Amino acid sequence: MNVNRIFKHLSLPIISMLLFSANTSADKLDDIIAEGEIKCGIMLDVPPVGMRDNDNNPIGYDVEFCRDMATALGVEAIIVETPAPDRIPAILSGRVDVGVASATNSLERAKSVAFSIPYQIWDVGVAVAADNTTISSYEDLKGKSIGTVRGTTGEVAFLNDLEKWGEGTSHIAYGSNAEQFLALSQGKVDAIIESTAIFGEYAKGKGKDKIKVCCSVTTAPADWTGLMVKRGDQGLLNWINLFVWHQWKAGRTDELYRQWFGYPAPNMAYPGIHGY
Repeated sequence: MNVNRIFKHLSLPIISMLLFSANTSADKLDDIIAEGEIKCGIMLDVPPVGMRDNDNNPIGYDVEFCRDMATALGVEAIIVETPAPDRIPAILSGRVDVGVASATNSLERAKSVAFSIPYQIWDVGVAVAADNTTISSYEDLKGKSIGTVRGTTGEVAFLNDLEKWGEGTSHIAYGSNAEQFLALSQGKVDAIIESTAIFGEYAKGKGKDKIKVCCSVTTAPADWTGLMVKRGDQGLLNWINLFVWHQWKAGRTDELYRQWFGYPAPNMAYPGIHGY
């Protein structure tokens, strides 16, 4: 009896079954579509990206982004509250399909999860009075009076630039955002520097029609954030990348920025680097 010949004939069906199984194994994207729902992990304690309204319903930029994704897939959006420390564990444990949680796309985090192309940027901005027509860029602050909040990232970046700018530009440090906003409204400073997210939240409330974000502090570090999935969910990641691109192309990202942050969406393509 030729053992090798028998083994050869027996192994062919087995190999065929293995190949068939591998080719028909569903990607996470297929699972989401089949189940009719996508579970999004979102921080609901970080306005304006995630919070609850007076009826305890989730609202915010990230919430709307998740719902848009669900609509594009033809499934239901399930919002799963995930505080900052739980964002990655929720993905790894399978409690959520995708993290829509303003997570900085760091190389360290990418060892645990896969990131999409940027869908949101947290940066430091410059706000002026709504009727201001003299300040439209960071360089326009030279020769003006600027208000900051002590110890903030924006203040550190501005003070470094202030030394280079020389005389003519004045600076006032405040102890809180409330003091800073009041100073701008009273004309004590020409512009104020702070996180654009904080500006956006204020512009929708007490600062409505009183201030506007004119530009970004170009020398301050910005957080580029991406949607997160398991590293092995490549099919889902491919779809999400295309979805994020279509959100931008259709103007929806800009619409959401204006609605929740109070200013236009920034450029999501890093200068000098090829985008999606």
